[in-house]
Amino acid sequence: MKVVWVVRPAEGGILHHLRQLLKGLDDWEITVAAPPLLKDQLPVKRFLELELVDGLRPKQDLAAVRRLKHLLRQENAQIVHAHGLKAALITAAALAPRRHPHFLFTAHNALPESSSPFANWASTLVQRWLFSGMTTIISVSDAVRAQLIRYVPESKVLTIYNGICSSEFGQCPVEVSRRALNLTPEELVVGTVARLIPDKGVSTLVEAVSLVAKILPRLHLAVVGDGPERARLEAYAARLGLESRAHFLGWRDDVPSLMAGWDCFALPTLGEGFNLSVLEAMASRLPVVVSDLPSLREAVIPGKGGLLVPPGRAADWAAALLHILKDPVKAKAMGEFNRERVEAFFGAERMVSSTRALYEGMIT
Repeated sequence: MKVVWVVRPAEGGILHHLRQLLKGLDDWEITVAAPPLLKDQLPVKRFLELELVDGLRPKQDLAAVRRLKHLLRQENAQIVHAHGLKAALITAAALAPRRHPHFLFTAHNALPESSSPFANWASTLVQRWLFSGMTTIISVSDAVRAQLIRYVPESKVLTIYNGICSSEFGQCPVEVSRRALNLTPEELVVGTVARLIPDKGVSTLVEAVSLVAKILPRLHLAVVGDGPERARLEAYAARLGLESRAHFLGWRDDVPSLMAGWDCFALPTLGEGFNLSVLEAMASRLPVVVSDLPSLREAVIPGKGGLLVPPGRAADWAAALLHILKDPVKAKAMGEFNRERVEAFFGAERMVSSTRALYEGMIT
């Protein structure tokens, strides 16, 4: 059966999600329409270049609608599946005035909200129109689903959690991982994986680690990821006395081996749809300290797998990190609990089989 995916500019978690689906649905004929920069990122037999840009860009967006309208007519797929809100908007416009009988949308992130009443009013109108023409909406967490059902009947929105292949994690020896950072077994490491943008809150983590380092002088911070905030965060870490102990590693493809050498994972994000890096850390048998957000409460069980902390409060983050790092026995038990939880609820196989069942149910 033929499926066309329309994908917005993507990196990190969304790309991982798509790759897992492509691997698990390799018996389906899936064509991807996406920005050219994703061509080498997605292992698909048929890739159609579609210039999609983030944000509202009327001229570029209109060109994308025209191009996609032509592609969809050419492909004549049984299912059209948009990934990301911008992709959904362009797809809906390309399908208008008639909507495709099997038009799906995966909401990978929380819906945007504005402090402006007018902007929220306009956004509500657009989203009601957009979502009303969809057959089914997939949310990656119940927190995202709760947002979506403000606009559509509950029966139209299905939660399918992001999944990972847990067998890829927890295999690398600790000493090998530590060697990559020139660290000894006696030193402590708090790690994070995030795009370095303000919304990920990494500056809070840097400040928290600087506070804990006054008590635990062997503490190091490992930051995996890149972005426009990197230079500022590196300078901030240096000002706080972490110059030799804050390791900004950029984007890496060896996250499983890096995580094997960490003592704790932390994610101080200000907002999240559902985060794959948290699941990867849990699969690596790490205790986790994450922001107390609805979507992350669905992954992390406080007290058993880690701690939930209000975002933006460096002192609270420092206290949470210290609580875990000073009790290695408890930290190990948390890590084991997390591994079991990922295997039970957040496996890639479950995500793929749920998506497969949805596809098959639409065309039978």
